[in-house]
Amino acid sequence: MDFIMSKQGIAISHISAGFTAVLVGYTSSVMIVIQAATQAGANAAQVSSSLLALGLAMGVTSIGFSWYYKTPILTAWSTPGAAMLIGVVGEFSLNQVIGAYIISAGLITLSGFIKPLTRLLSSIPPALAAAMLAAILLPFCVKAFIPLSDEPKLFCLLFISFMLAKQWLPRYAMAILLIVAIGYAIQADVFNSAIRQQFNLSIASPIWITPEFTLLPILNISIPLYIITMLSQNLPGLAMLKSYGYLNQEKSSVSLDGSEKDYHAHGSPLLIGSGFSTMLLAPFGVFSVNLAAISAAICMDSSVDDDPQQRYRATLWAGGFYIIAGLWAGAVVTLFMTLPTTIGDILAGLALMGTLLMCLHSAFDAVKYRESALLTFVCTLSGITFLGVGAAVWGLLLGLAHLGISQKRN
Repeated sequence: MDFIMSKQGIAISHISAGFTAVLVGYTSSVMIVIQAATQAGANAAQVSSSLLALGLAMGVTSIGFSWYYKTPILTAWSTPGAAMLIGVVGEFSLNQVIGAYIISAGLITLSGFIKPLTRLLSSIPPALAAAMLAAILLPFCVKAFIPLSDEPKLFCLLFISFMLAKQWLPRYAMAILLIVAIGYAIQADVFNSAIRQQFNLSIASPIWITPEFTLLPILNISIPLYIITMLSQNLPGLAMLKSYGYLNQEKSSVSLDGSEKDYHAHGSPLLIGSGFSTMLLAPFGVFSVNLAAISAAICMDSSVDDDPQQRYRATLWAGGFYIIAGLWAGAVVTLFMTLPTTIGDILAGLALMGTLLMCLHSAFDAVKYRESALLTFVCTLSGITFLGVGAAVWGLLLGLAHLGISQKRN
């Protein structure tokens, strides 16, 4: 029985659920977010600014949405979106990348105002969207196994720890893996005296980066980031809220896994709010603030509170933990950027394995989409650039073209 701390119903279960949701979401992908920022050309201070702004944005939106609607609404960053960014942002200046973030966020905001835009996006067959995302994630997962030939002891330690954690404590697998990795780094004396001097708990400082708007970054960053964020985060996030009975049905839609979902009465304000907050804070390094799906479920389960109307208190706590993590982003960045690249590759690859499996299953499950999905997958995986447009966009376009022709033929 939970210890109730006040008449309003603040319980240990609310705190623990909020903390767990943030811990699971944060530890499973913060390395990927940091890699995306560094690939874009951000220095350590700018990466800290990015995590600060992300923490504040996710915290404030989670608290604001949850308090206003008295519903457990949790926001997050887009892990698949960050993985996509790693492969493309290096081709452009940091200012151009920031401009592309603003355009992507603007499209999400428009999706809240213009429902046909969301319907158009959701009309993309989930198999093709999943194939595109799988091709983006696959290189990261493959890269996790390369250290086996160069550093077998490190790889075996982390891989065995990961497998055991997945078996016995799956929810905390990445947190446990991170602890083991840091322990290995300490034992190997990776954190030398100079690094220990840099490591402090001072509050991170925001750094403004003036955005620059040019066509090629918009085509190669904004459009794929928008599609991935909507199909892999926002629509499933709305579907998760509906499945727990927190939102009213409006219109039919389809999520990334191919199952039928619904638009909801509160869907538009959530898209507008998350998109606008991203636009507002993008110059400080925010690439995406969107609805959480899997981690949000931690705050919606009956174990949080027997009364469904009180479970929103868990996401209020989660928002507070987001803000704390953001304020001390400097320590987080120092820690992760000090870890050897090999450890970072293993952490990132293993963190994305579950998402990759889901995408591959969704991409090739339906027979009528398999050839088109395969074309999308292979083209995106190729990493080509043609007419200044990257492989992710071409892969999706070629897959859609193949599907249209094959459907007309049949």
